Amino acid sequence: MKRKEVILFMTVGTGTNLNINEENSKNHAQKLYYTINKIRPDKVIFFASDKSKGTVEYIEELFQKDNDEFILDEDYQIVIINAIDDLNTCFEAYESKIWELDYEDDGDYDIIMDYTSGTKTMSAAMASCGMFYSKDLISVGGDRSTGEVSRGTEIINYQNIYKIYDKFALMRTRNNFNANRFRACIDILNYIVDLNIHKDSLMHLCKAYYAWDNMDFEDAYDHLRKVNLNQVEFMEVKNDIKFNLKALGNIINSKSVNLKNCYILASLINNSIRRSEEFKYDDAIARLYRSFELIAQIELTKYNIKSSDIDVSVLKQNNVSDEFIMDLEKTREDGKIRIGLEKDFMLLNELGNDLGKYYVDNESKIKNLTRKRNNSILAHGLDSLTQNDFDEFLDIVLNLSYSLDKDMKKFIKQTKFAKFDLKLKLNKN
Repeated sequence: MKRKEVILFMTVGTGTNLNINEENSKNHAQKLYYTINKIRPDKVIFFASDKSKGTVEYIEELFQKDNDEFILDEDYQIVIINAIDDLNTCFEAYESKIWELDYEDDGDYDIIMDYTSGTKTMSAAMASCGMFYSKDLISVGGDRSTGEVSRGTEIINYQNIYKIYDKFALMRTRNNFNANRFRACIDILNYIVDLNIHKDSLMHLCKAYYAWDNMDFEDAYDHLRKVNLNQVEFMEVKNDIKFNLKALGNIINSKSVNLKNCYILASLINNSIRRSEEFKYDDAIARLYRSFELIAQIELTKYNIKSSDIDVSVLKQNNVSDEFIMDLEKTREDGKIRIGLEKDFMLLNELGNDLGKYYVDNESKIKNLTRKRNNSILAHGLDSLTQNDFDEFLDIVLNLSYSLDKDMKKFIKQTKFAKFDLKLKLNKN
């Protein structure tokens, strides 16, 4: 396999003396020459000011003394930075060269960035740029008893910055979590290696909400129970997770069918709200439509009626009119009467139920909304829905859900996904 070429980035300063003179430049050149000889790159790119670029000439002389060559454009290149105390200018100079090598040139390179020399701003910018683009960072250390590294004591330090990468990954995870991109969170967490970060609990957290977002309540409950809420990463969301865990527990374990169904409904409503926050209004309204339908189905169970298999004898016991029953009989297929959203609410109205009455009183508005849903790209048509369509539909669904159960506001609050406070400086140590 062909060896990758090594490109060494080096900042060129003036040593400890702000006044550039021949002695300072020669001393500085000697230190840069030491690093070049140790790394033995295929090419060096110096980042210097107009005042410090002359130092490179002394590096050429050092190569000549060792019977070697150091040729401009072949072995090295000089990039001039005019504003050496401006962080953005320095960063962009390094970044531009990385892009040129990594994305514009056909070569296959490993870039090593030595941020030892130059102004403090040049060094800070190079370290930041190297971390941002995942390049190897080195610095030259040694005996500093005289204030700078003494000649002959130099040691090249490769900077292992995995902790920084992991903390950056943690912040990316928190951002993605708040944006409901739970699969992305899981992918990012797989790369964390710092044992001080409670990766396992974070993984269970993201898998729990990924499952819940897909309405897989059992898997969500199983993962969320495994999150250690006493760990530092969860201190700001601890109470919200406890609410969420209680809600999932009721969905999985409650012996009350009504309580379980109400929590499922609340989860579905929150699911639709999350889609709307992502501007996916067709998707959001599809979920609202199912919520709307579920409200009627939950209410019908209180009469021991299943809309997927209507028992006519139960309707008669509840004094439903013969005319309405005859109308339902016309839809019987395979021995069963199955009814949809509109008939669900009309049946509730026949039963003298308040939800059915609400539907009849708002029938024109509701039919207009359901018509838009039916014409959407995710239903039977090609239309795209808007935020205003969603807001109107949500208002109807919430009004009906509050009438369905007096505790529905609590259920919706408990099924709202936990969110991290992204302003919190989690890793203060």
